[in-house]
Amino acid sequence: MSSLRDKIWLWGQIPGGHHSPAFYNLPGENKMTPTEGLTYFGIKNLCRVKLSREADCSFLEDKWLGAPAEKVCLSLIGAGGAVPKDDMEPILTLAKDDHRIVSAVMDDFISEARMKAFPPEVLEGFVDRLHNTLDRKLELWSVIYERDLEKPIQSRARLFDVTTFWTWYGADNLPRRQAHFEKMREIVDGGRMMLGVYMYDYGNKCVLSDELMRRQLDFVGEKMATGEIEGIILCSNCIADLGLSAVDITREWIGQLD
Repeated sequence: MSSLRDKIWLWGQIPGGHHSPAFYNLPGENKMTPTEGLTYFGIKNLCRVKLSREADCSFLEDKWLGAPAEKVCLSLIGAGGAVPKDDMEPILTLAKDDHRIVSAVMDDFISEARMKAFPPEVLEGFVDRLHNTLDRKLELWSVIYERDLEKPIQSRARLFDVTTFWTWYGADNLPRRQAHFEKMREIVDGGRMMLGVYMYDYGNKCVLSDELMRRQLDFVGEKMATGEIEGIILCSNCIADLGLSAVDITREWIGQLD
């Protein structure tokens, strides 16, 4: 029987990836790797997502895909600054022999440039290849933010197997998360969802208050317990060793889960 802890994933990116460039006003120095992050939080599922500086690097040579990950999701397209080309071929090559790989995610795909590069017919082709190339089905996941809710995204959003929904502007929008969650559910017409959990306010480039962090965890915990979402994704190893209280609160919360 799976536990709530089994439904938690880590958004895994290269150490120092959120410090360079120094855009988010993060403190300290980040050295924690994605696989170290799994152990640190006591979880088993890894989303390994490329940043722009890794655009020409291959997952076939990636050193962050080893133990202790039990389930793995790889970025079909990486973070917003990355070149908008897909990694379909290496994902399928790896997944043929590595059954831990269960899905591919399109990060930051709702932008003018990426929506032009990936119209619905291209997304449909991605879904077809992931579903039908191997002897098992791989899923296609999306990343959608609360800031995207008023954009014309419905025709694309409904093509994905799972929507991962994130709140970028923590201080502004975490108090409104229920309304945003309901709006997202309308957009995907009741489709499967996961919730992203930031432990830093990236939109406002500042620490997330302890109160908001606890409220966020209470919210996602309730949604997991009721089955309204299939899990959560913590962002990320790139801030887990910076001494942020939100990280400590999150680890304590995970430790109390069944």
